[in-house]
Amino acid sequence: MIRICAVIISLLFATGLHAAPLDNKDGFWSEWSDATFERAAREKKFVVMSLQSWWCKWCFVMNRETWANPEVRSALKDNFIPVHVDQDSRPDISQRYEAFGWPATIIFGPDGKEIVKLRGFYSPQFLVPILNETVKDPTPVVYAEPPADRARSLATGLSQAQRDDILAFIDKAWDRQHGGWSRSKFVDGATFTWALERARQGDKENAERLKRTLNGMLSMIDKETGGIGQVNLSVDWSKPVREFPMFAQESGIAAYSRGWVLFKDPAYRQAADRIYGFLKSYLAAPDGSFYVSMGLDEGSPGVDKRVYARETAQAIAALLAYYDATGVTEARDIAIKAARWALANRAMPGGGFRHAEQDKGGPYLADNIEMTKALLALHRSTGGREWLELARKTADFIAANFIEQSSGGFVVSASPDAKHLVKPIKQREDNVTAVRTFNLLAAYTGNERYREIAEAGMGYLTSPAVLDAVAYLPDVLIAEDELRNEPVHVTIVGAKDDPRSADLYRAALSYPMPHKRAEWWDKREGALASPDVDYPDFPDGPAAFACTKNFCSYPVTKPGEIAAQLESLKRALKL
Repeated sequence: MIRICAVIISLLFATGLHAAPLDNKDGFWSEWSDATFERAAREKKFVVMSLQSWWCKWCFVMNRETWANPEVRSALKDNFIPVHVDQDSRPDISQRYEAFGWPATIIFGPDGKEIVKLRGFYSPQFLVPILNETVKDPTPVVYAEPPADRARSLATGLSQAQRDDILAFIDKAWDRQHGGWSRSKFVDGATFTWALERARQGDKENAERLKRTLNGMLSMIDKETGGIGQVNLSVDWSKPVREFPMFAQESGIAAYSRGWVLFKDPAYRQAADRIYGFLKSYLAAPDGSFYVSMGLDEGSPGVDKRVYARETAQAIAALLAYYDATGVTEARDIAIKAARWALANRAMPGGGFRHAEQDKGGPYLADNIEMTKALLALHRSTGGREWLELARKTADFIAANFIEQSSGGFVVSASPDAKHLVKPIKQREDNVTAVRTFNLLAAYTGNERYREIAEAGMGYLTSPAVLDAVAYLPDVLIAEDELRNEPVHVTIVGAKDDPRSADLYRAALSYPMPHKRAEWWDKREGALASPDVDYPDFPDGPAAFACTKNFCSYPVTKPGEIAAQLESLKRALKL
């Protein structure tokens, strides 16, 4: 089995990053559950799992051409239990096997052990021999072991050599002819955030690279719907894929909104407006929640109208990035409505958030860290104190349920994926979000425990388990940079019912820096959560103060002066 599968895998698999609603009227598919694996053990059958996504083109093709094929069904009939898992519905299973793309096909033995893992589309011609050989010789294929975890470390940053290696790989990935990082053009929020920060710091080369990427990415904004596709498969930006998951909308609208403020290009504002229109017209549910995704490629499945806490939180963050840059209050109000929906429909009695209305696993880190991030963004964008308190409570739930004490990292799920998959996994992107969010929450609250959690998480991100697994790591650079440098801190001191205060706060929000602590102190509400600055009364009415932990700028009273005030503070901080 090892030899035959290794040959097939190395020579014949077709990669497919790109499924559709599943018709299971004939009962062909079973669900992922302990009961299914108990049945497999009892009947001495293999479990073959197809991990798919709603918008995934090649999942749809494989359902039609492979799983419905009579020869494939004959090979499965007596010895296999086919299991379908929608990757959006089960973040734990999705993140365990995400390296194999969608569709991923995983074959388990009757004892629940993995035998073979297949990446992408397989035609009947290639899948049937693998199924038959599995029955003949169920010896597991030997895959390269992932880098081992490092014990919890006091290291909270990269070495200069590690940093240089990551920067060199990012530079190597740059497409000098067509722009964009890599040959396939992905909507990657981490890359945009990293490049925008470099541009804002005066890095002219990365400023030009970011602008070229934003210009090329305009081709990925769908002419019909306004949504931004997650990938363009052509090196010259000519083959946009019509797959519109929520994370791509968040990344795209944030990049264009902040890019518009930084570069003043009206095309970027128009792009942000179009993605905002897509969110409102296609993914916003009537009750305030947000749908998961939309697919218009193979099979044209349309809008996936399931509703998860994770995607609703991503929509909140997207709307607030747009609001901060543009001042469109409708976007802020939609974000608030979405948060109210999540609190009413996804918050759990004991704290934290569940994924769906009824979960078969979890709770999951992804839902809870995205909600913490969204609630903290609501505090930033509105000045409302309730959102900060809710962010703290959700962060406390994460700290109690998802931190792996041995490594300092954050695990995907608070419960095992299944009885036979008990080893927890840690997903890098969610760990980066956790480190960044806990670090910023520490700045807002003054709670050093959150800072300590962020530092321990950074220790995991600088371990071989992360650095030796992937070379393209702009997100790790961002997390490290934010941990090393305090956020730009701007506070508006003034009554919240005073239009002058509101104008100052709007100007503070529009400054294009994600790592920012923006606060609105109406003294009638009592002290701020972290009263680390003693703001004087200013006789001329509402005023804006830009502060570090050691000093504050002279207050300004005109919205147009805030950007220069923050630039001056940035130079003082050497950011």
